[in-house]
Amino acid sequence: MTEMKLLVVGANGGLGRQVVTHSLEHGHQVTALVRRSAGQAKTPGLRIVEGAVGDDLAAVRRAVDGQDAMVSALGNPLWLKARTGSAVMARATAHLMAAMHLHQVRRIAMPLAWGSGASREHTAWPLKTLTRLLIRRDYQDFDTAEAILAASGLDFTIAYFGSLTDRPASSAWSAHPGIKTPSPLAISRADLAQCLLDAVESPSPAADRLSGSGAPKG
Repeated sequence: MTEMKLLVVGANGGLGRQVVTHSLEHGHQVTALVRRSAGQAKTPGLRIVEGAVGDDLAAVRRAVDGQDAMVSALGNPLWLKARTGSAVMARATAHLMAAMHLHQVRRIAMPLAWGSGASREHTAWPLKTLTRLLIRRDYQDFDTAEAILAASGLDFTIAYFGSLTDRPASSAWSAHPGIKTPSPLAISRADLAQCLLDAVESPSPAADRLSGSGAPKG
């Protein structure tokens, strides 16, 4: 494995913190792009850039400059889970693509919820109905983010996942190249973080889309 300069976007979130931890353990030089840096402990190998990725293009450009690859750990605060906040994925992805082209950074891995984008046609009808009605805003935003990424001409990997848990890291998760219903649907943040990191560490993308399955229970 070659050490790299790696940008982690959304590094303050549950998934982002796991990506940062795994990346530092692998010996990478990590830049964390976060909305607020207050309270961030100084960590060897970790650089902090403050800025809202969907609103502050200048901060995104500063963070992307000089990187070898990027992992986005962004997500929307889903209305279905009684969380408030605007949909940010499409705006953020557009800013990231612009900055990557500017600084000639080609490699990115990004997670997307199962049932969005190209995975929708492989999704069972109950989830299709749910995403078209109760969480339509968020899934439309995910769809747009995927379309922006797919049209970018960059080397990308999208990792679809079902739901996220806080279970500890395991070696029993799996990533299926292509689009296939994750089984089990639930995957821990620690394991999805490793899936995303594996994707950008690979010398060449194994696939532009992966389906991440969690560790079986028991």
